[in-house]
Amino acid sequence: MTGLSDLLDRLGMTPPGQALLLVIATLAFLPAPDVDLFFLRLLHHRSILTHSVLPGVLLWWLARELGPAAAAGAFLGLAIHLAADLLSPPRGYALIWLPEPFQHSLGSWSPLWLLLNALLAAYLAAAALPEGEGWRTLVLAVGALAALGYGILNERSVLAALVCLGTVAAGQGLHRLLHP
Repeated sequence: MTGLSDLLDRLGMTPPGQALLLVIATLAFLPAPDVDLFFLRLLHHRSILTHSVLPGVLLWWLARELGPAAAAGAFLGLAIHLAADLLSPPRGYALIWLPEPFQHSLGSWSPLWLLLNALLAAYLAAAALPEGEGWRTLVLAVGALAALGYGILNERSVLAALVCLGTVAAGQGLHRLLHP
């Protein structure tokens, strides 16, 4: 078992291994905000804790040994999910909710919360990676494919695909603006 673990550790730190981790983390974190559905006694659906950059920050902080690509993929998946959620009418379960003991929604501020967290997550997807080696291009390519796939296959909406794609592009633009 140690041999396999060592092999995976060494593979994970190579550029191809990091690229693979980027893709896997993106796919794993696309549905991650909806983990709140499993904890409805504590969290309301669209919890402020899960529908934010927090899950990506936790992965970045707690699993540093995976390298920067895993964090970038997590942020990318979150950005796409949160961007798609922007299209839900802001009422009922589409609102962002505080956890127990509060169980109160952000109300009309919910779309702003989703927008700011989607943009921040898209920016962090680019910022988490080291400079050079085509990482920004890879994030853009993986993000574009994930955005189109999530929007069309999961949301069944061309508009959702375009909003998700725009969010990924905006994150790249913010990174270029802040890090010329």
